[in-house]
Formats: sequence, structure tokens, C-alpha cells
Amino acid sequence: MEELRGRNALITGAVGGLGEYIARALATEGVNLALTDLAAAPVDGLASDLAAAGVRVEHTPADLAAAADRTRIAEWASNALGPIDVVVNNAGIEFGGPFTGTNEAELESIVAVNLLAVMDLTRLVLPGMIERRRGHVVNIASLAGKAPSPYLASYSATKHGVVGFTHALRAEHGSEPVGFTAICPVFISRVGMYGRIEDQIEGPNPIGTLPPERVGEAVVRALRRNPAEVIVAGPAVRGLIWLYALFPGTAARLARNRRSIEFAERFAKARGRL
Repeated sequence: MEELRGRNALITGAVGGLGEYIARALATEGVNLALTDLAAAPVDGLASDLAAAGVRVEHTPADLAAAADRTRIAEWASNALGPIDVVVNNAGIEFGGPFTGTNEAELESIVAVNLLAVMDLTRLVLPGMIERRRGHVVNIASLAGKAPSPYLASYSATKHGVVGFTHALRAEHGSEPVGFTAICPVFISRVGMYGRIEDQIEGPNPIGTLPPERVGEAVVRALRRNPAEVIVAGPAVRGLIWLYALFPGTAARLARNRRSIEFAERFAKARGRL
């Protein structure tokens, strides 16, 4: 998608965390935006800031765990802006800590928001993209979708699912002029599940962090170049991902090293999950 100006994008989880930075990056490129987040999210201020960039901005609340809301926002976005050219499935939740401490309601919730909503919203908008012969679906995954992640088992499962779903769609629709990309960030500072509590995590982070602006840049790059994945991380993390792809058993053993486990425990403790 060489020309982004004037395109229409739907972004989920658009207010808190990474969503704001994705929205700002797209607005800078001249993309009109349909934003959705939970009803309690303060979207008005962000919408005003984005509109100042000269793009159209519409917003509506939605609970992506509810099938009716997913159907509603797909219809609403098209009515609000016109045909949707870009969907950024960004909304997500996580429950850290030991997997045995996760309850059934938490499992159902994380699968509904992180995986089912991604698949269902894509199902709703993809036929129109194929018919118009243009479009791109960007799915925000995670490093946890590419490598072993102690104390994030349920989150990791959903993000592995998002990555696999994205790749399967590329294989299924490879001849169609519609793109599919999974964005896989490392820990992100200032916002998101890590950034909100990074000042409460004692000791060093052995993996390191990147600023949220890098994720917004990755989404723009995905739309322009249509890569299967964009790994938003440094060289060491990229090496771990390659190791996991080639030797998953070895990568899992390395993920159980003392520094990684200690960090995972400190992270879970800061989240109140340990």
C-alpha cells in the first residue's frame, strides 16, 4: 500500500497503551481513523489531537469480548468513514503469574479478547477488502508469540495464535491484493502491560525495552511493505526468536535460566500475580 493518505483505518484498543501511538503514526501519514476502546477509555482528547493532523477521526466504545460489539464496530467504521482499508487488531489483555493460579474466567476472557476478537473482526472486514482489491490487516502480537515466556502462559498462547492466524491468512490469500502482518514487540516502556508498572519492577530487565513510538513506526512499515512479521526488538531478542524456531527445546531451557525466571517473578509480583 504505497499511498496511505486518505485511507481509512479501524484501530481497536486505540486509547490506552500502544493504540495511541499507532493512531498518531497513522494520522501523521494522513490516514482517517475509526477508534474503538472500552467505554471508560478517555478517547475525546486523543481524537481532538489526531484531528488536528487534518484527518477524519471517529470513535465509539466497544467490548471486543462481546460478539455483538464486534459486528457493530465493523459496520460502524464503514458507515463512519467509508470502506475500511486497514484494520489494526491491537486490543489485548494479560494475566501474568504462575499458570496454575489462572482461573477459568481469566482464560475465557484472554482468549476472547486477544484471539477470538482478532479472528472475528478480521472475518467481518476481509470480504470487503477482497472485493475492493485493497486492504491490510495488522495484528499486534508480541515477543510472547514468538518465544517461550515464563509466567505468561495464557498470554503467550493467545499471541502465538495471533501469529499463526496471520501467517495462515497470508498463505490462504497470497494471490489477493490484501496484506497481513503480525507486529511482535519486545517489552515497551511507558505504556502497555509492562510500561504501566516498569517503575515497580525491582532489578534489571535482561531483555530491555523500546519506546512505544517504535510500534507505531512498525505499523506504518507493515502497511507500506507488507512483511509477514515485524519484530520490534534488538538483535539479542531476534537471535532468541531464531533459536526458538530452529531448536524449541533448547530455547525453552534457556528461558528457564535464573535471570529470566527471576525477572518473570518480579514482573508477576509487580502485577500482583505472585
